[in-house]
Amino acid sequence: MIALYVLAFIIAALLFRRRHRHIDMHTVRRLELERYMGRWYEIARYDRLFERPLRNVEARYTLRPDGQVVMERAGIDSRTGRRRTSRGHAERTHRSGRLRVRAFGLFHTGYYVLELDDDYEWALVGRSTPLRLHILSRQPHMRRETLRHIVGLAERRGYPLDRLRLLRAPQ
Repeated sequence: MIALYVLAFIIAALLFRRRHRHIDMHTVRRLELERYMGRWYEIARYDRLFERPLRNVEARYTLRPDGQVVMERAGIDSRTGRRRTSRGHAERTHRSGRLRVRAFGLFHTGYYVLELDDDYEWALVGRSTPLRLHILSRQPHMRRETLRHIVGLAERRGYPLDRLRLLRAPQ
């Protein structure tokens, strides 16, 4: 029975890799982490089931003296009207634009800054899996032309746009 589960997992992993191998997940060449810190607003994202009811999501990144990044994310649950918050920690890696996020204490995932405005006003962020994508902005709303440009960058990288969900209306 265990062998059957292992075989199913291997087949699923191979199919997943084949479907998503065309996605360019290279990160920015230079990320000044200190400039990246602060508040970001989620403009669009690939939804995961537990995130779907979240609205007005904000992320706040804080660099600690030991070099760790505290990552706080909060939004309003549209079902209950309550604020939901999650908190994690990340550390720098040897590759620019990549952070290593500690999840649930035992597991790690990647946080990839794929595209970044020269003035750090917006960012296209992915994860170590191509099933995660976020468009972030320093302002709660983004100009329509800017959003169109970022979506075009994501599309050129191979991300399917049908999964991208707009969270805040552009101006």
